[in-house]
Amino acid sequence: MRALVFVLTALILGACAQTQVASFVDPAYRGGAAIRSMVVVAETPRLGEREALESAAVAELAARGVRAQRMIDLAPPTRPGGPAAEAAAIRAAGVRAVLRIAVDQRATVARYIPPTYVGDPFFPYYGYGYGYYPGPFAGLTTDGRWVEEPTARYEATLQEAGGGTAIWKGEAVARGGSNSNFADLAARAARDLVSRLQQDKVI
Repeated sequence: MRALVFVLTALILGACAQTQVASFVDPAYRGGAAIRSMVVVAETPRLGEREALESAAVAELAARGVRAQRMIDLAPPTRPGGPAAEAAAIRAAGVRAVLRIAVDQRATVARYIPPTYVGDPFFPYYGYGYGYYPGPFAGLTTDGRWVEEPTARYEATLQEAGGGTAIWKGEAVARGGSNSNFADLAARAARDLVSRLQQDKVI
């Protein structure tokens, strides 16, 4: 049974999404007043990823007391866009900063999951004087197989809404389990980047 618990734990941990985050605050803004309003802009042509990035970041910012809005709402893709329309939307929002998150790399990584067994691997047989028989539940439970897992890298920049000066830079490398997709990774990365913003005392 201990072997079964160990195997299940390893599989669960292997299937969980993992994110590594790094960041840097411009020296001019270290120790300054926290930024409490911003627009989130996801820079990707994929609509699903854009919604996932902007929605997750805005929700996480709101939970931390920051007034945040999605660019997809301020300048919808169903209307004429471009830099001028985006700049006008940011001015109308009346925010202090803009958080831009770009999808830098996307890939699918293959991972091999070995066969799993149930039962005690050291004492698979039990005897009572007249022979031996397999222990309860002993044997192969799943075959070995290859699974595909998504991985992506995201670059984030927090800029002043007016002049566009960079305040903070961040990057997140995310990897998901076999049951996750790139939208899942985008949402996870956005939440972790916002969390790092707070750790860096920017928000």
